[in-house]
Amino acid sequence: MSGKKKIIKGISISSGIVMGTAHVVLPGDFKITHQKIAVSKINKETELLEKAVENTIKELQSIRESALRKAGGPVAKIFDAQLLIAGDYEFLNSVKKKIREKRFNAAYAYSTAIDEATIHLKKSTDLYMQQMTIDIEAVASKVLHNLTGGKTKSLRLPPKTIVVGKIFSPNDIITYHDLKSVGFVTAEGGADSHMSLIARSFSLPVVLAEQGWKDIKDNCRLILDGSAGE
Repeated sequence: MSGKKKIIKGISISSGIVMGTAHVVLPGDFKITHQKIAVSKINKETELLEKAVENTIKELQSIRESALRKAGGPVAKIFDAQLLIAGDYEFLNSVKKKIREKRFNAAYAYSTAIDEATIHLKKSTDLYMQQMTIDIEAVASKVLHNLTGGKTKSLRLPPKTIVVGKIFSPNDIITYHDLKSVGFVTAEGGADSHMSLIARSFSLPVVLAEQGWKDIKDNCRLILDGSAGE
C-alpha cells in the first residue's frame, strides 16, 4: 500500500503482539437445495443423516482429544458440549420426522431444523445463549459438510499468518492454531466466548473489530496488538 499505514481500533479479546500477513476468510454459506424425495428414498436419506452425524461425532472426538492434550480440561469441555449437540436424540428425531412426513431431503431437513432451533437464540442478548448459537452452528456446519459430500481442503498457510474473518468457532481456532497461525481479527465473539478461551489458552492474540475487519485486505502486512486492541 505504498508504505501507507492505517490503524484499526478494536477491542482486546486476547493479549499479545504479533506481526504477520493477513489471511482473510470471507463468510460462506452451504448451498442447501430443497428436494421433495420419493417415498422409496426416505430410508436412504435417513441413513445419510445418521452417517453424517456419526462422522461428525468422530471428528469432534478427535478435536476434543487434541484440545485436551494441547490446552487441558477446560477447553476440552467445550467440545463435550458440541458432542452432546451433535448426538441430541430428540433433535435428530425431529429431523427424521421432516424426512419421513414432509419428504425433505436430509440436508434440507437438517438445515431447516437448525434454523428453527436457533431463531430465538439469535435474538437473545444473553451471552450464554449467543455462545450456544455459535456451538450449534459449528456442529451443524460439520454435519451439513458431511451430508453434502464436501471435501476437506488441505489448507496451507505461510508462517506468521494472522487470520481475519467475521466469526470463528472454537473448532476454527484449533484448526488454524495447528496451521501455525499467530493471531486473529474477528467481528464477533466477546472476551467470555469459547473462541477467546481457546485463543488465550494457546497465547494467541485476538482483536475484535466489528466493522474494521472489512478494511483488512488479504495478504497485507499487519501488526496485531491484542493488548491495546489495535
